Amino acid sequence: MEVTVYSQRGLETHGLLIRLLRVITVPLLNYISPSTLQKFMRASSRDASAVMQNVGYTHALEIIYTRYHRKLFSRGFRQGIADFFWHHCTSQAKALRNRLKIVEHILDSEIAKRVHTHPQGIFNILTVGGGSSRAITHSLYRNRKKYQNLSVRVTNIDKDGSAIDLGKKISREHNLDELFYWIQDDARNIETHVMADSTDIVEMVGLLDYFSHERGVEIISHIYRVLKPGGIFIVANVYPNNEQKFLHNMGWPAMYYRGPETVKRILKESGFSREPTIIFEPLKLHIIIVVEK
Repeated sequence: MEVTVYSQRGLETHGLLIRLLRVITVPLLNYISPSTLQKFMRASSRDASAVMQNVGYTHALEIIYTRYHRKLFSRGFRQGIADFFWHHCTSQAKALRNRLKIVEHILDSEIAKRVHTHPQGIFNILTVGGGSSRAITHSLYRNRKKYQNLSVRVTNIDKDGSAIDLGKKISREHNLDELFYWIQDDARNIETHVMADSTDIVEMVGLLDYFSHERGVEIISHIYRVLKPGGIFIVANVYPNNEQKFLHNMGWPAMYYRGPETVKRILKESGFSREPTIIFEPLKLHIIIVVEK
């Protein structure tokens, strides 16, 4: 099993000042009561308050993903300091943005391969619990400019209708809405919507975190069956880290923290026999796994 710490340019880490600050802030955030922490987050920052209102949902992730869509101090000095703390002094926000960029890079690579092997045909991408499909949208936006013959169909299955609405909005903003097919349904019903051996790339990033071992095997077994031989599955899981208690105290839904060997067992029990590639984002809060059928 190959394990890599990803070092792509543009990924976020902690500088010396932030590392020193975290010696105090991480134990403090883990120690204070959930009610105090939640009040502090709501009062200190508009972004933190919005995350609190959407914990566990796509809209909370979007607030983190789009941090760089505006200047840090565009809402004033006080909000800028608060946003700097929540977006840059905690590992959670940086790690999520790192995960997004790594998945985009993997998609870029896999799309490029298939453009050359499917020069006249359509290849299929499935995202499971994909929410806004931001990683896929960003990757397709870049690759559509690069490859004139890019012909892709993306199916997004998500049970959250508001996440689908957000994904539709983002795909329209990138002039890609005609490439997407949206299905509001439970991930366990994948095979009622997608034919066996029909899909080139499946992405399920951010969903396995909430599944037990047994349910993870159940869902990924469906994914294995809809993948073409030689198709690629991209999945991720949150890794044990020193901000787990902070995340729990802020009200985030319970997650299953896993290491590479545990995820590998889930994949094997789901039908994947090939050796996966395991990637750590630089802060080591998330692992991204790529495996071929």
